[in-house]
Amino acid sequence: MENASKALIIAGAILISILLISVGVMVMNSADSVVGTAGDQMDQAAIESFNARFTQYAGTQRGSTIKSLMNTVNSVTAGGEHTIEIAGDVGTSPSAVQSSVKNSTIYKVQVDVGTDGLVNKITITKNGSASGSTPE
Repeated sequence: MENASKALIIAGAILISILLISVGVMVMNSADSVVGTAGDQMDQAAIESFNARFTQYAGTQRGSTIKSLMNTVNSVTAGGEHTIEIAGDVGTSPSAVQSSVKNSTIYKVQVDVGTDGLVNKITITKNGSASGSTPE
């Protein structure tokens, strides 16, 4: 009889241990999903921060502002962060755009986002003379 009661105590201890381990695994799984969600939000914030460097130039801009945009593109591509295609009628590389734009001219800038959510293309077209007009 004494052996049977010891066996029941040991079996109960094993069941309680299994229950505690199961609860620990459930807590870890729920913590992983919270951490994963926070990681996704941080990734989204990083994407928005990256894109903000370029989207601020979207619309009608003066040539001097276009040159600043090309400096930003140069810093991103030189750092190997991301490749950004330059298109339009003023050149297809940052250096070509910087040499061809004139400070007194108004240009239209269109910023396109790729499937990864990052800016992947900037189109710059000549919009007209800046004499007497102001950019939007």
